[in-house]
Amino acid sequence: MSHQVCHDIGSWVNQNVQQQVEQCVEQDCNWWCLCCNKWFCFLVWIVVTLVTWVVQTVCEIVADVIDLVVNIVVGLWDIVAGVFTGDWTRVLAGLGEIIGGIVNFVLELIPIVTLGTLVGAFADGANDWNLRDYVRGLLMNKYGSDPKTLAAIMDALGVDSGGFGLRLQGRALRSSIRSDFSSQRDGTPDLIVWIQQFGLMLKALAGFSPPAWWDRNWPELVGDAGDITQVDLDEYIAKNGKGDGVKKFTLFAMSSDDMQKRLDTATQHGTELGLMFRWNKEDARLTDGSEVLIDPAKFTSTLKLAPFSRHDAASGLAAAELCMPMVVAAFGFNDLTINGESAHLADSSCLETQSDGTKSFPAEGITGAAFRYRKPDIAFKYSAIHELGHTFGLCHVDGLLRIMFTSAPAEMKSKWSWSSAFQYWTSGVEAGFILDEAKKAWDYIVANFPADCLKNRPF
Repeated sequence: MSHQVCHDIGSWVNQNVQQQVEQCVEQDCNWWCLCCNKWFCFLVWIVVTLVTWVVQTVCEIVADVIDLVVNIVVGLWDIVAGVFTGDWTRVLAGLGEIIGGIVNFVLELIPIVTLGTLVGAFADGANDWNLRDYVRGLLMNKYGSDPKTLAAIMDALGVDSGGFGLRLQGRALRSSIRSDFSSQRDGTPDLIVWIQQFGLMLKALAGFSPPAWWDRNWPELVGDAGDITQVDLDEYIAKNGKGDGVKKFTLFAMSSDDMQKRLDTATQHGTELGLMFRWNKEDARLTDGSEVLIDPAKFTSTLKLAPFSRHDAASGLAAAELCMPMVVAAFGFNDLTINGESAHLADSSCLETQSDGTKSFPAEGITGAAFRYRKPDIAFKYSAIHELGHTFGLCHVDGLLRIMFTSAPAEMKSKWSWSSAFQYWTSGVEAGFILDEAKKAWDYIVANFPADCLKNRPF
């Protein structure tokens, strides 16, 4: 949340000051004074960038200190709670939060004291400028023959004024399971049926008896009449979820706060692609056992089920859903090495060669993304925006500090890239997108998003 405040400061300056100054620079030259009007505007741009950098740097340092304190407190709590409950994976996770927080804090200071973030401030400003001009060109090429539509889209996107970006009202669904809900004739809870049908391990699903701590999920278990213990879950299964002594509960894929951290990260980094997200958060009760631990091979089919209810290309309704991105906070996947899954509507191409030796990114004909919660946040807070990147046509890349990087063994992506090295010096350990990825995303947007979507400005 603290870093989101710093990001909001920069966004406000960009939308209300920076873009106006850039337009001043772009005005026609007054030759009688050797373009003094443009030089003056350029100097103003430099001053605005410097002042914004100072304000944001102070804000980020304060936010980094807050993050360090939070990581230490949360880590100590996990260690103490883990020791008293015998949950050693939680103890290890707590140590990871503390050590990761300290290392992160130190690494964040290096680019600041070496003035790398100052270079980054000017680079970001130039990139924003470059992206806006690139999008203007794409729109003119596609809609130049329809001046009315072109003007409406340019106005909605703020290409010339009003803050540039495609504003998207998205849905963020937090998966949940009710212990007593039944669609069965005999009243047996659906959860009991799913346990039998799909071999679900209820205690592991609820956060008990976890696997190795780095693969562990962190759900939220809420009892209707107090805390739920492992004994309560054993009794629930033994009595098939019915009868005296069976306690009722709701199981959420993650806490609302944990979900919000991922959404905040998506909102923050979406602007690097020229995207502005706002999220409607919903608790979504799952209706099919296949939705609990998602099979990536069947993800497109899963997206069509309630409560997700997405449409495929054959329905004729999928294109309209491009303007309503959806992310699902999921319990997990049947493959523990997977942190998220996504589907995108149309064919795209990649910036870098993929594991199959090509740069093609074939369409799934539907849109939607799902992610699970893992610790530490320093490493896994990008799960939602990573999957959203795929829904906008982006592929996996090399470089540990790039959001579209993946460590999945099957992908064979390198942790090293020169762009990541420069990104660290100019932005710290915060991962991000590069300008070429933003251009690639807009290639996909202009090619596939309906004009009505691009003309809409929901906020």
